[in-house]
Amino acid sequence: MFDSGSLRSIVGKSRLPAIIATVVALPVAVVAGVFAFQFMTATAEESEPEADLTPVSVEVPALEGEDAVICLALTATAPDTAGELPARPVEGGERASEFVLAYGDPAVVATCGAAAVEIEDTAPVFKLNGVCWFSEENGDGSSWVTLDRQVPVAVEFPAEFEQPSDVLNDLSTVIAEKVKAAETAPTGCA
Repeated sequence: MFDSGSLRSIVGKSRLPAIIATVVALPVAVVAGVFAFQFMTATAEESEPEADLTPVSVEVPALEGEDAVICLALTATAPDTAGELPARPVEGGERASEFVLAYGDPAVVATCGAAAVEIEDTAPVFKLNGVCWFSEENGDGSSWVTLDRQVPVAVEFPAEFEQPSDVLNDLSTVIAEKVKAAETAPTGCA
C-alpha cells in the first residue's frame, strides 16, 4: 500500500494546513479578545452611576466656646474619605462646615456637638478605634452617637448602609485625636 517514503510525505503535507491555520487564527483570536475586553470595560464603566457630590443640607448645632473649637478641629482634620466614601460639602448655615461632615451618596452625615444620649449600663456599646459608640435603628437607617467624648458626635446612616463600621472606624481615628475623652462614660466603654 504505502511505503515509508510516501507516508512521510503525506504526514508532512498534512501538518502544513494546521500550521497555517494556527498562524492565522492566533492573532485573530488575540485581536478579538482585546476588542471584547475593551467593550466590556467601557460598558461596566458606563453602567456605574456617578455619585452625587452636591452639597448636603444639614442641621447645624448651636455651639459656642470650647465645644465650637473642638468641633472645628475635628472637621478641619477629617479624612477626605470615610469607608471609601468621598467627602461632600455641606450647607445649612453660616457654620455648617465647621460642625458637620458628609460622605457618599446617599449621604452619611456626621455632626459634632450632637445631643448626648443617656443609656443604661447594660446597653450594648461598640468600641471602634478608641471611641465608644451607641447605635439606634430608626425608620430611615441608623444613628450612632459617641458616649465617651467631651463633645458628642452623631453619625446618621441611611437605610442602604447595612454595615457602617468602615465609616465609623475612619471617623473614630480623628475623633479620638481631636475630641477629648469625657470624664465619665458607661461601663461598657471601659
